[in-house]
Amino acid sequence: MRFLLVALLMMLWIPGEAAARVVYEDGPFTVREVKDADKIVCKLEISMNMDGRIAAYLGLFRSSKYYGELFTERRRIGQARGKVTIGFDSEPPTKVKFVPDSPGMDTEWRWQYLDMTNPGQMLDNVARKRAMQVGFFNGKQNFSFTIPLKGSSKAVKRLKRCSRR
Repeated sequence: MRFLLVALLMMLWIPGEAAARVVYEDGPFTVREVKDADKIVCKLEISMNMDGRIAAYLGLFRSSKYYGELFTERRRIGQARGKVTIGFDSEPPTKVKFVPDSPGMDTEWRWQYLDMTNPGQMLDNVARKRAMQVGFFNGKQNFSFTIPLKGSSKAVKRLKRCSRR
């Protein structure tokens, strides 16, 4: 199994101020530095808006040792089921499965971990393509988000720089 799923879950239960530091933020892109014991783990968060508010976000790590993340707003979206589709520009979307038995929630958010087979390729696409489409099904409704990737190359560069520490 991949590197310490439990450690990632523990990072979510630590209060936000102590658990993560924003390294870069611009538009829908945020790079966070998360401290885990003696390690620093960096992730790129891509926000998805619905009705002018953030309804979900996709968390991508540079290393394949970590799972990707999908956070969805509990009241408006609920829990995504089955898989997430991620596409870039006019290319066919990639289907990404959830890690079994990984969902969690608090009062505002539900989260699940994604089995990302090639996070490096995903980050290259985020940096180089023009638009990203993310879709999932919650059991009642399909949700589809299109995120313009303008400014994403700076966010990916900051993620890579942060991950080198």
